[in-house]
Amino acid sequence: MENIYVIGHKNPDTDSIVAAIAYANFKNKIESEDEYIPVRAGEINSETKYVLERFKIPVPELMTDTSGRKIILVDHNEMGQVVRGTEKARIFEIIDHHKIGDIQTSAPIMFHAEPIGSTATIIADFYFYHKVKLSKSMASILLAAILSDTVIFKSPTTTEKDKLIAEKLNKIAGLDVESFGMEVKKAKSSIKGRNANELIMSDFKDLEKNGYKYGIGQIEVVHYEEAVARKVEILKELSAVGASRGQRLIILMVTNIIEEATKLWFIGDAELINKAFKKKSENNELFLPGVMSRKKQVVPLIHGVI
Repeated sequence: MENIYVIGHKNPDTDSIVAAIAYANFKNKIESEDEYIPVRAGEINSETKYVLERFKIPVPELMTDTSGRKIILVDHNEMGQVVRGTEKARIFEIIDHHKIGDIQTSAPIMFHAEPIGSTATIIADFYFYHKVKLSKSMASILLAAILSDTVIFKSPTTTEKDKLIAEKLNKIAGLDVESFGMEVKKAKSSIKGRNANELIMSDFKDLEKNGYKYGIGQIEVVHYEEAVARKVEILKELSAVGASRGQRLIILMVTNIIEEATKLWFIGDAELINKAFKKKSENNELFLPGVMSRKKQVVPLIHGVI
């Protein structure tokens, strides 16, 4: 029996952590030849901490180098988001809901990607399709991950499948979905006691298109006041982060989950930002009503200009 590690992306969010936990559990239930172990690629955020503690699920061990390991990637498939050593690891599977990236493998693998709101939706569907029993706690964290990634079904990435799978999970979890979703999101929305770097890096993606390197972080708030009061501090840290990573553009999306809008703060290529969103930025900021999704409403527009 060998160990196969299930791991999400760097700067993990709730979907990434829960996907690793739930998929390892699923594989262990349907296979007996190997041991599947969930691990994490970075520190968990306050939202994920709340979810795991509430349902008494252990936090996966930290793995920062996968050299020589056998691994399964969940919730990502781009080299900019993997941990160190992935190019020297043996990738067995990839389960994701993002665009197809640039990871290459030395042999054919099982690659499952769907254009839906959450990797947790895919993994929960595996349980239902294969009739693998879900515990109440496992169903609850999968539901939390779906609600987190779809912003309680408000994100444009949300699909009918996300809603259907969430409904099936809640028949096991027995929660008030709307209030539970707000509890999950509020666990991450306060920025008190968190320094600017923590805010930027808590949900940050390194991205590249045609050699153009940039990065996008995102925080979710229930009101803008706290963040706006710290805008100068955050912009200064954005500049430092971008310089340290060699990025020509660095962005922080401050997304209000109540208003369903984003204040996009950035340092760097203002001309690209203006072209991408067809609006003129002022004071390193664009206000984007209705924008909540990085992968569907921001990245494609930037890539279209690059």
